[in-house]
Amino acid sequence: MTPDNRGDDVTDPPVKLPELRLPEAPPFVILVADDNALVRNLVTLLMQQDGNFVLSAADGHEGLELSRQYPGRIDLVITDVIMPRLNGSDLCAHLLEERPGIKILVMSGGDMSEIFSQNVNLPFLPKPFDGRTLRARVRAILAAPAQPPAIESVQF
Repeated sequence: MTPDNRGDDVTDPPVKLPELRLPEAPPFVILVADDNALVRNLVTLLMQQDGNFVLSAADGHEGLELSRQYPGRIDLVITDVIMPRLNGSDLCAHLLEERPGIKILVMSGGDMSEIFSQNVNLPFLPKPFDGRTLRARVRAILAAPAQPPAIESVQF
């Protein structure tokens, strides 16, 4: 008999480990470019709360520089259309050229008819929007197979 008065033929019950939940998706890397600090910070915060790593830029030029300096993959760019120094259209064109396969979500509070009249084949989110709508659009875009639009089609 062992010191705890059990026979040698008795085995301890298996240890039950807590269930480990795997994340639904790996953390994504998202580049946010918007010259409106309030919108940029809100989008950044929402994306970070979902477990993503966010690169945040105050305009297209800064977004392009961040992209060029960041050595890893960037899964998605969320950009305003109208920004100083480098607008969203030009930012998208550069990113599609430099990072084939990057996904794009453009947003704007500008004149919708002008944006749609340009026959843009990119996911679009009109401003203002709420967090639930933004998150749903981002999840859908990231879940879709990579099919980057032709650079020529990125016109606003």
